[in-house]
Amino acid sequence: MWWLTCTLILGTVSPLAVAAEYFVAPEGCPDQRGTQESPWDIASVFAGRQNIEPGSTVFLAGGVYRHPERRRGAGAYTLGLRGAPDQPIHLRPVPGQRVTIDGGLTTQNPQFVWMWDLEFTVSETRSWDRRVDQPGSHIDDPERPAGGLTITSAVECKFINLVIHNNPSTGVSFWRGALDCELHGCLIYQNGWIGPDRYHGPGIYTQNDQGQKWITDCILWGNYSTTIQAYGSRNAFVNNFRILGNIAFAPLREGGRQRVLIGGGRPSEGIVVRENILHEVPLQIGYTAPYNYDCVVRDNLVVHAPLLIQRYRQVDAGNNRVLSDEDTRPAVPARVILRVNRYDENRAHLAVFNWQRAGAVEAELGEFLNPGDRYRVQSALDYFGAPVAEGHFDGSAIRIPIAALPETNGGEFCAFVVHRSP
Repeated sequence: MWWLTCTLILGTVSPLAVAAEYFVAPEGCPDQRGTQESPWDIASVFAGRQNIEPGSTVFLAGGVYRHPERRRGAGAYTLGLRGAPDQPIHLRPVPGQRVTIDGGLTTQNPQFVWMWDLEFTVSETRSWDRRVDQPGSHIDDPERPAGGLTITSAVECKFINLVIHNNPSTGVSFWRGALDCELHGCLIYQNGWIGPDRYHGPGIYTQNDQGQKWITDCILWGNYSTTIQAYGSRNAFVNNFRILGNIAFAPLREGGRQRVLIGGGRPSEGIVVRENILHEVPLQIGYTAPYNYDCVVRDNLVVHAPLLIQRYRQVDAGNNRVLSDEDTRPAVPARVILRVNRYDENRAHLAVFNWQRAGAVEAELGEFLNPGDRYRVQSALDYFGAPVAEGHFDGSAIRIPIAALPETNGGEFCAFVVHRSP
């Protein structure tokens, strides 16, 4: 069975101390037993009010978990679970089920927690034009919760393959108190609002000092402000970032604020930006600080946008490729870049440069798929919609239709998620 774990010891198969499993459901209650037949509620589990020991897995049954408070400044579940260094607590959907959290999540110093495959959105955005009457980055809007993921304090937590979209706020607020934490494989799109002054709501807004903060292999598009904003004033810290393998692209918002920015008013150090794939999204390392210390900016591909590194004393910037509007595109029909998920062996991201704007692109996926594997390819623009391609892998290239996708950047670029069922 899928929940059984065994190990081989001295030639015999012995059961491990099986990690505990608990269950949560939209109709669950805090005074139940936490079993599949008697599930807990999401609020008491996330906050750490149930006795969940390190190494446990909490399965969330499919459905919508709508936070009852719907005013701004509220409407967020609290995460405060405590795992252990070699025994993280895992939070994830029941296999094959979709879990939607209608509201936000904020942290209260969770430790060693891995959160997988959950969706965060705010349903009120479906009928909202994103316009507010107040300027500035903090609005007092009583009609909808902020939503999104706010990581203010945490220790060695991982947020894996989350889908964070259509929140009237920043998608992910990832602050200095989150020590050695990682966002990996997340889809972050359509977050933010429109004020009378400008468009607001980065995909990710972050600061860091001690330890390392990892933003890896995420796909970001269509957020209302900066794609990734690792920024602070001269009193804030923008240090020790690992920004690796992310994909960012149009559709763009008005105001032209879509860049990936790593830098602020205080000198930065320990910046590593590698293997990111950006289309119409500028990459800027360094901001108003009079100097910065060290950065590694390598192997990035930036198309229809510039790459800027400014006022760094030590720079390692090899093998970046930048194609401006005027540069001749490669003669090949397309370039397909595959990135396999670090934590989920059955998931990969595809970045597709459709240089000739053809109706379909051939993608070689033998690096990821084995003959006989069942696969499906989802567009990042319609992740919960019908697959753009699916079937059993026979070793040949997979034809991915482009013309059927929502129109974006003239059809030159899009991103996809590939799922595998061995």
